[in-house]
Amino acid sequence: MALGLNRLTIQTRLIAGIALAASVLVVMIGWYWTEREERELSIALAQRADRMAQLVERGFAGPVWNIDTLAVDTLLDAVMQDPEVHSIELSAAGISATPVLRRRDSAPQQTLTREVTLRYQGLPASRPSVVGQARLVFNRDQVMQTVASTRQLVAALLAAVLAAVIVASYLLVHRFVTQPVVRLGTLARRVAKGELGVTLAVERRDEIGALTEQFNQMSLQLRASSEGLRQSEERYRGLFENATEGIFVADARGRLLGINKALAALLGFARPVEALLGHSSLRRLARIEPGEYRRLTTALLRHRVLQQVPLLIGTPDGRQLWIEVSVHLAGDAAQGDLRVEGMVSDITQRRLAEQELTRHRDHLEELVTERTLELSQAKLRAEEANQSKSRFLATMSHEFRTPLNAILGFAQLLQMDKTLNAAQHSKVDLIRDSGDHLLSLISDLLDMASIEAGKVRLMPAVVDLRALLEVACDSVRIRAEEKQLRFAVSLDPQMPARVRVDGQRLRQVVLNLLANGVKFTDAGEVRLEARLLAQTPALARVRIEVHDTGIGMDAGQLARLFKPFEQVSEDHRRGGGTGLGLSISQQLVRLMGSQIEVQSAPGVGSCFSFELELAPQS
Repeated sequence: MALGLNRLTIQTRLIAGIALAASVLVVMIGWYWTEREERELSIALAQRADRMAQLVERGFAGPVWNIDTLAVDTLLDAVMQDPEVHSIELSAAGISATPVLRRRDSAPQQTLTREVTLRYQGLPASRPSVVGQARLVFNRDQVMQTVASTRQLVAALLAAVLAAVIVASYLLVHRFVTQPVVRLGTLARRVAKGELGVTLAVERRDEIGALTEQFNQMSLQLRASSEGLRQSEERYRGLFENATEGIFVADARGRLLGINKALAALLGFARPVEALLGHSSLRRLARIEPGEYRRLTTALLRHRVLQQVPLLIGTPDGRQLWIEVSVHLAGDAAQGDLRVEGMVSDITQRRLAEQELTRHRDHLEELVTERTLELSQAKLRAEEANQSKSRFLATMSHEFRTPLNAILGFAQLLQMDKTLNAAQHSKVDLIRDSGDHLLSLISDLLDMASIEAGKVRLMPAVVDLRALLEVACDSVRIRAEEKQLRFAVSLDPQMPARVRVDGQRLRQVVLNLLANGVKFTDAGEVRLEARLLAQTPALARVRIEVHDTGIGMDAGQLARLFKPFEQVSEDHRRGGGTGLGLSISQQLVRLMGSQIEVQSAPGVGSCFSFELELAPQS
């Protein structure tokens, strides 16, 4: 049954469905109509029967009381004139006579009965008395005939509606459904046969029209996809055939499905066809050891991809090659299209070079080990010698300074001697200047040695920060005025008056930066700025900057600026210095927890700056 329905066309099923719906609707309407009409006719018959019963009750009471048989017969005949009255039976009360009965010959299909009690009232003031009984039987034949006619009419209407619905449904479905579906089916068959891109004209903007547009888009997309697949296949085929690396494709059992020219040439064949003749599997063609082949297949099944696996193989012409294989599994084993795709590279020369390189590396490692041991010992000896030198210089600081201070002291006494003439005073001044310069050089050397030996320790104390900076400025202001430079000092009034710091080392750093600024500036100004960046009750952050408009420095000079014994300026500006001033200053600032930063450009000038966190003192 279900199979037979499934074989019906859409048109037949639509028409059948519409006809069934229309039939159910007409049947329901007809049933309601006939039931309503039958009910109304029955109600009307009952009303007529009630009226007839009332007439019998009023009309027969007097004749029965008076025993007027002629009047009774006349009234009975009059009652029987009503075609709906089937029979009337009349009996008098208190009389044993046979009841009077009038009825029709035909038997009624359905009847309606009314029992009537006859009462007679002789005088208006007297009580009515029962004089007899009357039984009326009405037939319903006319009602049933009318209902039957209505049902016939409904049946005719149903037949007419069904015929109209079937014809209209057939025409409409054929025009608006069947024909477009047939055209779409034709389009689908043409697309299935390979006519990709074929389309149909959209005649209407309804569901069929939307379906036609979708079929058209599907056809165009199939053509575009087919074209893309064709181009992709051509590109893949070109890459496969012309690739410099060997490429192979095999099925799940290892049987070769194809190889490219590069792999055929690698194995000693002129063409891929020659390689495939007589060599159905990759293992036989490449002559891979069985154990190695099982190891590869097991790893491939576990991981589904292998990358750059080195492998030793043999060729049909007797050669042995080192190759590098990259393989992966493609497809699905459940669908039966599992295959192995891989690439092969010849690494024989590289393998030989690696083996040779390994031998050289082993020998080189031995040489490097011996040389490293020698260098380590030399480094230890150099470090010990450097530490000994630093300890020696740090220890001998007083031995260097004591005789020099004596020389400077006697030079000062000679400068105060009034008995010396001008030439003698000039020579004494030279001794004093040379001694001061020598003391400065020795102090720088000893400071650097002490720093390298780790013997420099800051000695913080409570100092007047503004006074310390002003004293440092006073020491170089005269040299700036001698070079006709503007010397400016800007001290933030918000800075704490007294702080805890190693005043001697801070003064040494500021003095060194100011002296360098004056030394390398020929025109313009040298400026010291000190400002408060932030302050809490326990800590004040102060930034100190030294600006100059001197010769400036480039990137290469800045990279060597803080290295010991480095002087990045021209020879005529070095003035016999050691090149330790900035290096010592940087080390001292680092001991204070900061670092000197430099911004400079050739011909513009330089800016040296550092920040310190100082503890304010009351």
